[in-house]
Amino acid sequence: MANLTRAQAQTILTRLGWRVNTSARLTQGIKDFQAGYNFGAVGLSVDGSLGPKTSAAMRYSEARRAAGRTTASANYSFKTVICRCGGRYASCRRIFQKRLAFQMMENYRKHAGGYTVVSACRCPSRNKAIGGSATSRHVSGLACDVPASYSTTRVKSWKVATHIGYGSVSRKVKHIDMGGGATRTNPLIYKDGR
Repeated sequence: MANLTRAQAQTILTRLGWRVNTSARLTQGIKDFQAGYNFGAVGLSVDGSLGPKTSAAMRYSEARRAAGRTTASANYSFKTVICRCGGRYASCRRIFQKRLAFQMMENYRKHAGGYTVVSACRCPSRNKAIGGSATSRHVSGLACDVPASYSTTRVKSWKVATHIGYGSVSRKVKHIDMGGGATRTNPLIYKDGR
């Protein structure tokens, strides 16, 4: 099958939740799709080009969307992790969750069961507006806020994230991420989100 044209990719990415109304946004959207796509054993090259693997992956995600199925991984769609600013900020890329984060979310789900993503990607403007940390991993597409349901001890035992944030009031885990400086077997645990 032929590679997608940029116009075809633009249509698919728009349906998947990206705002790709300029050439630069389209190129960035292709890269963000490549970085997050989580079907198959090997990730896509993040180069912004519409080669055979990226074209096939976009067609696959679009077919799944059209069938009412998830588009990014087994249990999550790209729209699930969209920045909650709703396009309020012109600089928002909307979706930039990384493959590693989708894997973390899937692993968390294996233990916690189905859950609603509270927040995932955040553009820098949205992150600042809600008082997020300047070093928030939400801004780099490596974090997910989850419902506060489990203790840090329990989530740590699952070995799903390198950083675990808990609520100061609930004392339950509300944030997981795959940032550096820690491991899944020895995650950094801290109060409140990043």
